[in-house]
Amino acid sequence: MNQRGSTIVESMMCIMLLCLIFFGLLQIFQWSVAKMLCEYSSFYATKGRALGYANSIILRGAQVAATGASGQDNSQTPAPAPFTRQELSSRAEDYMLYSSYGTYGVNYEYWDPADTNTPMLEINHWSFGDFAGARVWINNMPLLSPMLSPFVGGAENADIPAGESAMFDHSQLYLEN
Repeated sequence: MNQRGSTIVESMMCIMLLCLIFFGLLQIFQWSVAKMLCEYSSFYATKGRALGYANSIILRGAQVAATGASGQDNSQTPAPAPFTRQELSSRAEDYMLYSSYGTYGVNYEYWDPADTNTPMLEINHWSFGDFAGARVWINNMPLLSPMLSPFVGGAENADIPAGESAMFDHSQLYLEN
């Protein structure tokens, strides 16, 4: 029997299998880190709610805590130039507008997507009785490689499970409703 080349074919099949396992593990790692950051972000949102912060500050703090899983940085930072005191003050005000995405502020891809098919960081926070809580998750997070799609049911995106937290609402002790 002629067995020339069988070693190369067997080696290529083993390499393909090892690559598939390696990229699958990378995908699981990416989802695990995103889940961990969602839990961390929910803690920050809960803490902000329990301390009585404004909604815009709670949302911005939760977004910043989930920055590592928020996609690409879409911030528009202009080139540095000498500023007058008045210009610097207006830039600081623009940056501090937490509810909007100003020219000088921090903005990531998943924070305010252009359409509903792109990934989005979802943040819900609540206060009920003596407790405050938050829930943070990512909708439609893309796969690292489209080649992994057949192994996750043909999907190109996945929803990251929510991170949830709750704690005693301390704001009732010192703030008036």
